[in-house]
Amino acid sequence: MTGITDPALFINQLPSSIEIPKDYEAFQEIVSLLLMRIVDSVNKKTGSLYYLQEQGNFQSFYTWDYVNNVGLPFQFRNGYRNTFDLVALNGGNIPGGATVNFAHNIMGLKYATLIYASCTSVANDFFTVVYPDCSMDATNVNFTNPLGATDLNSVIMVCEYLKT
Repeated sequence: MTGITDPALFINQLPSSIEIPKDYEAFQEIVSLLLMRIVDSVNKKTGSLYYLQEQGNFQSFYTWDYVNNVGLPFQFRNGYRNTFDLVALNGGNIPGGATVNFAHNIMGLKYATLIYASCTSVANDFFTVVYPDCSMDATNVNFTNPLGATDLNSVIMVCEYLKT
């Protein structure tokens, strides 16, 4: 059976201990491997702090040439994340079946890459919703409570997107 046997590479973390050999050539090999692990970890990292403000999410998306229908491999756009506490913005629970809209104040929004909302009902049900219950347009984030008769007391909406 083949697979990744180095736990540091498998879990996308750097090793916590490194043995430095006295032989110069072995030292170069160890340092080279360490630097490759650092670059790999940094390039694959997704930030995990969900602040209620815009931040980079450490993701890059290639640029697509829609006129010629080809990708432009050396032109990347950075991804961004914004998190919204919709119950706080609403001033209280979101009633069953209600739709709420709030200005997102994102300048230069071009494309959405991922939008979802993590919800908790007053009956202590925990669930996640995606489109069509949560979406965003050029000016607003939009959310509809999918529970017809149950209020939601927590709705955290996460929007990841590209900007011009």
